[in-house]
Amino acid sequence: MSVTSCLPPEKPALNKGEMTQLLDIAREAIRSHFSDDLPLPPQLDLYHRKLRAKGACFVTLEVDGTLQGCLGTVTANEPLVIEVHNKARDSAYQDRRFMPLTEEQLDSLTIEISVLSEPKLLSVNSEEELLAYLEQHKVGVILTEHYSQAVFLPQVWEKLPNPAAFIKALKQKAGWPMNHWSPNVRVKTFTITQMKGKYFTPLA
Repeated sequence: MSVTSCLPPEKPALNKGEMTQLLDIAREAIRSHFSDDLPLPPQLDLYHRKLRAKGACFVTLEVDGTLQGCLGTVTANEPLVIEVHNKARDSAYQDRRFMPLTEEQLDSLTIEISVLSEPKLLSVNSEEELLAYLEQHKVGVILTEHYSQAVFLPQVWEKLPNPAAFIKALKQKAGWPMNHWSPNVRVKTFTITQMKGKYFTPLA
């Protein structure tokens, strides 16, 4: 299990213990699907106020290192513990890109929780200015124009380390031509606190 924190200094990062609690919430949300238990949301009064506060997150699932589901939100609308619970279940069973997770896959399942900082509007006048900024800051990016939006988590930099390739792929995800840019494009950036762990934790 590994934990990485890259939230901005003005917003304290969640510590390892708190991220471990979120990972446990995701495990339980997935587990309840395969049991007779009702899929009850987390009981808020059992958690620290930081975890009860509204928060945005993504939950990413991999089976044998292959993506199995990834859903989340960039807007903090629900208490973080509730959001993690809901997005874990959504990623496992509602991501339309993949078949629903099966019980046979649980042995090889890895869960990654990414808690987002509040996205901040980045003032750039051109795509060139954006690329210059991203050369120095490998952050998460949200591109919006009218009703179209696309998001890449900071983890995408591992596969697309070149800013030009990163933004082209993000525009393609939004359904735009790869050479598209206009004064109506809005850019927001964010960082994350993340933790990754296996579904089945090893015995001590």
